[in-house]
Amino acid sequence: MAKRPNTIALRLGLGAVLGSLAQLSALGLLAVSAYLISRAWEQPPILYLMVAITSVRAFGIGRGVLRYAERLVSHDAAFRGLERLRVAVWRKLVRLAPAGLPVWRSGDLQARLVDDVDGTGDRWLRGTLPLAAAVITAAAAVVIQSAILPAAGAILALALLAAALAGPALASWSARYALRATAAERGDLTENVRACLHGREELVAAGTDAVALERALDGDERLRRAHARIAWSAGLGHAAGLLAMAAAVTGALWTGIPAVADGTLDGVLLACLALVPLAAFEPVLALPAAAQQTAAAKESGRRLVEITREPEPRPDPAEPMDFEPNPLGGPPYIEIKNLTVTWPGADRPALEGFNLKIQPGERVAVMGPSGSGKSTLAAALMGFLPYEGSLRFGGVELAEYDGDDVRRTVGLCSQDAHVFDTTLAENLRLARTNATDDELVRALRWAGLRDWFDGLELGLQTPLGEHGRTVSGGERGRIALARCLLADREVLVLDEFDAHLDSATAERVLRTAAAALEGKTAVIITHRPLPDGVVDRTVHLRPPVPAPRDAPLSALLDLAPRG
Repeated sequence: MAKRPNTIALRLGLGAVLGSLAQLSALGLLAVSAYLISRAWEQPPILYLMVAITSVRAFGIGRGVLRYAERLVSHDAAFRGLERLRVAVWRKLVRLAPAGLPVWRSGDLQARLVDDVDGTGDRWLRGTLPLAAAVITAAAAVVIQSAILPAAGAILALALLAAALAGPALASWSARYALRATAAERGDLTENVRACLHGREELVAAGTDAVALERALDGDERLRRAHARIAWSAGLGHAAGLLAMAAAVTGALWTGIPAVADGTLDGVLLACLALVPLAAFEPVLALPAAAQQTAAAKESGRRLVEITREPEPRPDPAEPMDFEPNPLGGPPYIEIKNLTVTWPGADRPALEGFNLKIQPGERVAVMGPSGSGKSTLAAALMGFLPYEGSLRFGGVELAEYDGDDVRRTVGLCSQDAHVFDTTLAENLRLARTNATDDELVRALRWAGLRDWFDGLELGLQTPLGEHGRTVSGGERGRIALARCLLADREVLVLDEFDAHLDSATAERVLRTAAAALEGKTAVIITHRPLPDGVVDRTVHLRPPVPAPRDAPLSALLDLAPRG
């Protein structure tokens, strides 16, 4: 089978060619313009100037068209690459969550997913492509200059080489520490600003808003100083390039004027000798900034590699089995024997020696105080965590299945389910994008939200605000329950969805949800007894096991390990 060509690499190569042609057009425009002006001063017949005039027009138009085409092609390639990279990083983060993200704060993760991915793309747009254009243009300029006057060509070659080496070296050397600090400071600033915005009410109530704001401002000042150091370094490299350009122009005149005087050089070409270095140095002067962009992109890439190399808490098997836990259809038989689960980085299990058998379609309540392993059990059933012992779906170990296949059968409703800053309908359709309005309303009624929904003026188009600020904690939990019921999974894990509800409301919600739970297996995790008729039986976990100090919180999925 023939290997598919790398379309992004082909587009970047085409962009490099177009960028080089644009710079060569600029070089030709300046050289021919200098010749045209000097030759026109001699007032020859107009026909003698037609070739130069036409060439100036062609180079002028070609420069603009080629530059536009280069931007179009190279940015298209860069955006395609960024899309692939961002999706790959996001998928890795999803695989790490909710158990494998204890090292990074949410603000730092956001900076890596957004800023560092964007910074990686700059390596090609502002690093590699300018370098290719500079090399080709410089070589062409030296050839032209040497053809006019060999001595001037040698001086231009030395000046270009000095600028190409000294400018980027100065810029990179003086900014290497600032470039590394910038990425970390950007993550800290994002985290501090996020904390100020998301916890503003609590900060004001506690009287610590000024302290939080000062911390954010200090981070902004550190980031500003780092950027100033980078800008100063880029200016230093640019100054070195300007000095080399001045030396090239001076050298061209220093060798050209005596050559005109002794008749070895046509005086008309003296202007070309003086102006060709200006066009040759245009792309070379961009190399210091390109070197800094490349260094910054490498630092961004290093931070992304840290994510990609982080081991997954529960890696999928190399050859997963087909997920058919119940060939006859319906929920599977679940058998748990001596289950022991430890969170990544913890030194002791959060759940140890647990045993349970769940018949298809059975509703089981799992009770226990905080820290007894209830949410850890939910994470294990969802395929988020590795385990010891046995956890079988239909007689096959859960570890033998692909995690995504497991989650197509097992659904989770967490007490900390995220509510997005959009409409009620869009929040519900996260579970099933093609759900009709009638199905959404039915799910809300199953979740015990009939009275609340009937009182909404905008109905399903009601905006819920940032983190669901327009609804109460109990309503937020029931919206998450409606979303879980709408997903229509065969096995449902309800992890303390009633944490913000009183006993009477929780009982009413479970009874209204009975229609949606009919024929499904339900594991209802709770900290208080449930009334008769709601569940088939109740299982009590052993006394709580001391939780690890660094027990991680979910960053991307609706699960917060409290067990």
